[in-house]
Amino acid sequence: MRLRTRSTRCERAMARLAIAIRAAGRHALTMALLSVPAVLAASEGSRSPEQAEATALTSGLVRPGLYRIDGGGAASLVRVSSKGLVVVDSKRAGMYEPLMAELRRIAGSPNPPIRALILTGAGRDQAGNVARFVEAGVPVIVQRRVAEELVRGPLAAVAGAATPPLVTYDTDYQLFAGDAVIEVEHVGSGKSRADSIVLFPDLRVAALGELFVAATPETDCAGGANLAGWSAEIDHAMWIAFDIAVPSRGAAIGKKELTALKATLDAMAIGAAKACPVAGAPRSP
Repeated sequence: MRLRTRSTRCERAMARLAIAIRAAGRHALTMALLSVPAVLAASEGSRSPEQAEATALTSGLVRPGLYRIDGGGAASLVRVSSKGLVVVDSKRAGMYEPLMAELRRIAGSPNPPIRALILTGAGRDQAGNVARFVEAGVPVIVQRRVAEELVRGPLAAVAGAATPPLVTYDTDYQLFAGDAVIEVEHVGSGKSRADSIVLFPDLRVAALGELFVAATPETDCAGGANLAGWSAEIDHAMWIAFDIAVPSRGAAIGKKELTALKATLDAMAIGAAKACPVAGAPRSP
């Protein structure tokens, strides 16, 4: 798509060149050639942030019937079922239309039915477009604490949505979408106030959301999270049957990478115990 767009801009610029050459001869040719980069730069600069962001969206197959869409915030997973699409995480605000374009491409339909949106957390990179899904009448499946944050935040200004279509749970939830079964589980409040993972049991794939990070771990101590609790969440996740785990950012991982992160968190928690006391530990597996 980018190549075609850029080609169109080049053609327009060259058309201006031809007019300049006929009007003023060789001198105009030299000046017009010098102006081509400026014309293209101006065209690039006129694009809206959403249009610029759209070029960054890429999608790929994780397992048959399961796709991952990267860019524009946290990775989104899309489960294709006989009853429509189930989307995990909605990306940051302003990415609704680009995300929908990818969903249409994946489904091979101009208006694919969306069975549900599942959120792994309330972060802006995960829940940035929740209001757009609510306005479209899509049920949103969220942990109870996340729902409370959404109603106070991005859903507070949703026109005509006195009762947003939120499906809440405390510990776990199971969704049947035609031939697909999706399981959602709240693993604790160690990384953020409410951390959930989404499991596709028939494919043995888990969506981890922000639970796994490749960079130096940082937790929301001010919000009640803590390193020891985060480690316990990973310990809980290790009991779940999966072969592939998809985090919000970075390549898919396995239990080896989760074990390594847990060891790092345990080591960090020793030194951070006073600054980040244990609170809201997750339930035992």
